[in-house]
Amino acid sequence: MRLHKVAVSVLLLVSVWAALQIGVALAADGDQYVGIWKGTWEGAGAGGRFDMTFARGSDGKIEASVSVGSEMGDYNAKFSTVTLAAEKLKGAYDFPPDPQGEVTIAGSFDAKNATGTWSLAAKGQPGGQAIAGTWKVTKR
Repeated sequence: MRLHKVAVSVLLLVSVWAALQIGVALAADGDQYVGIWKGTWEGAGAGGRFDMTFARGSDGKIEASVSVGSEMGDYNAKFSTVTLAAEKLKGAYDFPPDPQGEVTIAGSFDAKNATGTWSLAAKGQPGGQAIAGTWKVTKR
């Protein structure tokens, strides 16, 4: 009888461990980023509100959008490319105030915060930066 209880206890512990490992694997797939991240941006002598939203798209991939505020006006944009891997973000979106511009974003995440850089350049011409700066956000 005692051997039976030990076997059941070991089986229960293994089951809990397996469930935790599955949860970690799913989080590593990008779910830890899903949600709203609010913060600020700075650069070129200016600054303002910088909010990012990550969601799981209908195709199962992570999608991202931004809501940016400044003294010159606010805008919203959807990322045309986004990669989240190993707590690193790389992405780009069209710059709504100027259809010829593209903003590229890079950053690093932890559980609740992220920081990074941004640059604005002519579409398709990375390295020809017009302006650049930094951003920081906290998950809400």
